[in-house]
Formats: sequence, C-alpha cells, structure tokens
Amino acid sequence: MYEHLAAPGRIGALTIRNRVVMTAASASLSQPDGTMTEDMLAYYEARAKGGVGLIITEMVCVDEDRGVLFPRELNAAREENIPSFRLLADRVHPYGTKIFAQLFHPGANADPQLNQEVISASAAKGKKQGGAREITGEEIRDIVQKFGQAARRVKEAGFDGVEIHAAHHYLLHSFLSPVTNRRTDEYGGSLENRTRILREIVEAIRATCGRDFPLMFRVSIEEYIGVNGYHADTGVKICQMLESWGVDAINASASGTSSKLSQSMEPMHYRQGWRKHLAKAVKGAVSIPVLAVAMIREPAFGERLLAEGVLDFVGSVRCHLADPQWADKAFRGREEDILPCIACMACLGKYYDEGHITCAVNPETGYEAQLPPLQEDGDSRLVVVLGGGPGGMEAAWTAARRGFRVILFEKSDALGGQLKLAGKPPRKERIGDLLQSLLRRCTQAGVEVRLNCAPTLEALKALQPYAILDATGGTPAIPASIQGTDSPMVCTAPEIISGRITPVEESIVVVGSGMTGLETAEILSQREKDNAVLVLEAAHRLSPGVLGSNRNAMTAVLEPNNVVFLCNRTLTRIGADRIWFRDSQTGEEYVYPCDRVVLALGTRPADPYGESLNQACDKVLPIGDRIYGGQIWDAIHTAYRAALML
Repeated sequence: MYEHLAAPGRIGALTIRNRVVMTAASASLSQPDGTMTEDMLAYYEARAKGGVGLIITEMVCVDEDRGVLFPRELNAAREENIPSFRLLADRVHPYGTKIFAQLFHPGANADPQLNQEVISASAAKGKKQGGAREITGEEIRDIVQKFGQAARRVKEAGFDGVEIHAAHHYLLHSFLSPVTNRRTDEYGGSLENRTRILREIVEAIRATCGRDFPLMFRVSIEEYIGVNGYHADTGVKICQMLESWGVDAINASASGTSSKLSQSMEPMHYRQGWRKHLAKAVKGAVSIPVLAVAMIREPAFGERLLAEGVLDFVGSVRCHLADPQWADKAFRGREEDILPCIACMACLGKYYDEGHITCAVNPETGYEAQLPPLQEDGDSRLVVVLGGGPGGMEAAWTAARRGFRVILFEKSDALGGQLKLAGKPPRKERIGDLLQSLLRRCTQAGVEVRLNCAPTLEALKALQPYAILDATGGTPAIPASIQGTDSPMVCTAPEIISGRITPVEESIVVVGSGMTGLETAEILSQREKDNAVLVLEAAHRLSPGVLGSNRNAMTAVLEPNNVVFLCNRTLTRIGADRIWFRDSQTGEEYVYPCDRVVLALGTRPADPYGESLNQACDKVLPIGDRIYGGQIWDAIHTAYRAALML
C-alpha cells in the first residue's frame, strides 16, 4: 500500500529499512550528567518497536563549558559516557531501527546558568538572558575538534551515524546567517567563509570516524527573516557545498530567528506540507538523499511526497510522540487507528511544568518507563463516565480497555464537548482529527454511549456503579470583582466562537489574551465584519502562558486586521455603553466607549452534582475542567490517570 514509504533507503553505506524517520526533539529524560535513564531508553525503544526506520536523537551536547541548552540533555562530550550511549543503541537495534546522534552547539541560545559563558559567531543578545560574546578563532577550532571527538564517541557506542545541527539559529547557523555573522576574519563575509566552520567539522568527523560513517547535516534552507537574512538560493548552495565536502545526506529545515514567520516547529495553523518546496529545491540540486519535515501527519501524504520526488525520507517527531506505532499501523493498513498529532504544541508548552517531553493526545509519551502495563482487571464492573468531552472519552475507552463495562453519558446530542468548540476557529481543523480518533476508540472499545442524557442522582444510584468518572466540564469564568457583568452588551468567548452571536460593525473589547481570547479576536476582526477590536490583558505581556509559536501565529494574523492590544490593563467596571479599566502600573483609570464586551477569562468547574455523587458511589474521580480550567493536555492526562486508578 505504501511502496515508497516502506521501501529501504540508503544514507551513505547504511541501509535503512524504510523511509520513516523520527527526527530530533529534546526529551530531557537523561541524567543530569547526560547519560541514559530507563525513561530515555524506554521512550526511544517504543518508537523503534513501532516501526520507524531511523531515529535521530535529541540534541547531544559536545561542549560542556559553553554548549549546554537544557539541564538534562544527552552529553557526548565525555569519554566515560560511551557505555551509556551503547545502552541506547542496543535498545533500538533489535527492532531493525537505525539511530543517529544529533550533535549540536546552542550558541547564543545557551542557558547562562548552565555554562561558563555564552558565545556566538558575533556578539549577540542571548536568547534566555544577557548576551553572547563573539567566539575567537582559536575557540572555533577547539569546538570543531569537539564535534569530531563527540562523533567518535557515539560511533564507538554503536550508533549508526550522526546529524550535525546547523539550523534554527544555534551556533553553526549563527555563522551561516549574515544577520548574526558580522565577522571580518576567515569565518565571516563571503558564503565560503561563513560555511568554513561546517567544512572543518566535516573534516574533523571524517578524521575520527572514517569516510564510511554516515554524516548528515540539518540546514535551514530559508531563514524567513526578511531581506537581511539568507533565502532558499543560498540555502541550496550551502547544501551543494556540503555534498562536495563528502556529507551523506541533508535534513532540509527552515527558520532562523524569532520572526513570527520563522517556525521550525509549527503550530496547527500551518497546512500539511507547507514547506515541501524547500526540500524539493534541495533534492533537485544535490545527488545525496534529502530528509525533510513539513508538517507531514498522514502516511498517505508522506507516500505522495516520496512518489513525486520531493524528498527521500519522511521526517517527523510529533507524529511519533502522538503514536509510537505510526509506521507499523500505516504498513499494516490501520491508518484510521493512528493517534493523530494535532500540532497543539503541548509537547513544548508543557515542557517546563513536567520537566520533559510529553504529548497532549498520548498520555504515555515521556512516561513509558514509569507507567505499568495497562491491567485488564475490570471484570465487567460498571464504570459511569459523566460528560463526553475529550477527558470523558479518553477515560471511557481507557477504562473499557481494562475490562470495565463503561456507560458514557452526554447531555448534548453529540460527543466532543469543548473539542467541538475548539475546532471552530480558522485553521484549527486538526482538532476534528482528535475528535474522530476518540470516537473511533470508544466504539472499538465497546463503550456504551447515551446522548441527550444527564442522569439524575437517583438514576445513578440505580445503576450501582463501581466508579464514577466526573468529566462534566466547565463554564466560562465571570469574575465577581468586575462590576456590571450582567450588562446586555456582555457575552462570553464561546458565544462568539460557536456563532451564536455574530457582531458586525461594532466596537468590541475582548478581555483576556489567552488562545481563546486571540481566536475570538480573529473571528471578530475578519475584514468583512468591519468590527474594531481591542484586546485587554491584565498581565504585563500578551498571552501569558501561551507558547510563543502559538502566540506568534495568531498575532501575525491579528495585527494586519488592526486588532489593538493593551497589556497591564485590568477591567474594573462595565456600563451600558462603555467600560472602565485601570493601568496596573500607574493606577490611572480609563473610560472606553464600546458596543460589546467579550469575556475570555478561562473556565471554572461546572459542578452540576455538587458533592452528591458520593451518595451514588464511593469511588468518584474528577477529570479535566471538573478539576480546573485547562487545555486538551490536561483533560486527556487527568482522564488517563483516573482510569488507571480504578
């Protein structure tokens, strides 16, 4: 069915069993010294077992003094770490999967708290804080040798090759870009000089590892940062130079700095395959294999790109975070069973909360070694799930897999809950993929669904359930501190997003700049509606708590629509035709005439049963918004863990 996707491929002298590649993403599952943990080993083993042909690890440190990005990242800068890397190679090889280490240096992106100092091609502003100084020529040559020695160590550990990260504005990319390279020595100026460090790294790795050890470079083909950056013509030229120096493959990527259009890991607003043209341009100019990620989500789309000659290997990481068995299911004709990546960016957005990589749609990702095998010990005991949103459906199908008899009650005429609303804003169609997947899983697991039904306490008592999973969700939060919320001009974000209210030619204030507030502002600011939209945010910056890539994707649309953003502004009172808000820094109060106020201030638990559910069952577990107003990640993860606790 997928003759191209399933066909073996070659990188240098290495044969790879298929064209599916799990690309790099920082998992932060290692020990503080950069050695393996069982968490890291189990995480990669699950993807190898799931059928991928090649795994490219997370970024691997080569310079402990000035090259650490995260507190827990793999480290090939130490000789004593070779046995640890051998553990990983030995875990994935039995499944026929090959593995490359992605060697990198963060440059100006390095965390100053984890490094002696921060360096870049030229003096630059540090990404985290402070600044980066210009690296000296002697230090460049030292780092080149560190790449060579790191490659030797992973080769000795049994790895099948290495990828050098020369993209995404890390150290090597800072040499390539004329925006960040202002040097006047042999490493600056002409393209030949700016790429000199890459050529020297190739030579260093060939000296330590030999010509037959596969070597791939990840390159930003286009920076997407305007006229001062380089573009695809230069990106392609860099790839041709790499081929001439003996590099075996190119991983064609994109992006450079923090430009709103410079996305190396795109949110769901980007269409599938949006930058395939970059891979195609490279493939048309070199004879070595080309790997690329391009928001490839569906096996059929990857097959088409291979058949059309756009690329040689289909790269993705998030597909394999969402479903480690993505490749195996595709090759077995079970595409409909693939858990879909919806590009919600929770894998990054929840990073600091959880301390490592996770996934919104797959609650097992990042916890593979911690979670026990799913026990099938339900013995047909009855579990009642109240609410058919994402949390309710996840809990229902997980409990059913454990052997419980599950009845899922939903008060409306269809399952989906907040997913139905979340999928309505522009460019969020992928939310529907998750809904369809959950519906399919519930059906396959034998969940009994009762729609248009909110059971009474007496009805629940009559069922005599073993457990009740309360996924009754939340309602829009309306703070009591704001006077006048009962004004006729006040509505909530769900009323706008659902289309129940469709203002035209109005002056509108959206209160709250989270993703819901921004999506509401986009709907209201569509040109044909001719509304004037102002977004108020009480925090000192826009969209606190929203991942930068998601925020940038939204503001890139809102700003051309003349949406105005005011931060440090707290709404205090609403009148019949105006609002009052206070500048939180100066304390000064302002009056703003308007036609409508839309509250987008999150949710609070709906709690339709109060404490009475305990009268129907001793085991009552809340899920998702029933606990606190959260996101899809929170609903899925709390539901899964509740089902494990039964």
